[in-house]
Amino acid sequence: MLELFHFFWISLAGIALIFLAEWMYYNQKVHVEITRKIVHVGSGLLALLLPVYFHNQWLVLLMCGLAQLVLVISLNRGLLKSINAVKRKTYGSILFPMVVYLVYLAWYYSGSRQDQVVQSYAYFQLPILILAFCHPLANWIGLYYPIIKFKHQNKSLGGMLAFWSLAFLLSCIILLATHLFNTKDITWVAIFIATLTSTTEIYSKKGFSNLFIPIVVLLALYIVEYFF
Repeated sequence: MLELFHFFWISLAGIALIFLAEWMYYNQKVHVEITRKIVHVGSGLLALLLPVYFHNQWLVLLMCGLAQLVLVISLNRGLLKSINAVKRKTYGSILFPMVVYLVYLAWYYSGSRQDQVVQSYAYFQLPILILAFCHPLANWIGLYYPIIKFKHQNKSLGGMLAFWSLAFLLSCIILLATHLFNTKDITWVAIFIATLTSTTEIYSKKGFSNLFIPIVVLLALYIVEYFF
């Protein structure tokens, strides 16, 4: 029953976030790129609550599945302009709920029900934090301080450096807090993760960075944990 309560209030918080974005878009005339990023970051913050409140993966699957269904319908019918009114073709919004569930599963099967709960949180927190914060920061820095533009990828050196820097910082914080690896290894692991994810972001198109970036973080964590 308690998990059902958490299911409803987190779902309501997500709905409130979308209503806020719609209000900002229609009433305050805030640009869609801004409202879209607000939903992106806000959804990432809400997602961080999932391993804290849920040990039933089916409720998480239901929540993410319903969110994805709403986003797919809104995209096909031209609804939720605060998210879907971008001029470029992107599938990022509809990939977001799916990847949240995939990352949750990685956490679920990486010690969440054993005596390694704190350590296993890294498998959820780090992919979601890098996805939620690094990608929007890279877009913003790339828009105003591009340094060098990569024409074929429609990305920039400034955006890549911003992504790398924040990914490195987040990796250091989460790995230190969860004690997943020895302290002496954290710097090179953070460099490894930041380099892989920033490179992935550069080459991802049509919003597929929302899928590939968390998967790359998970793969990096697994590689370091089991092969080094």
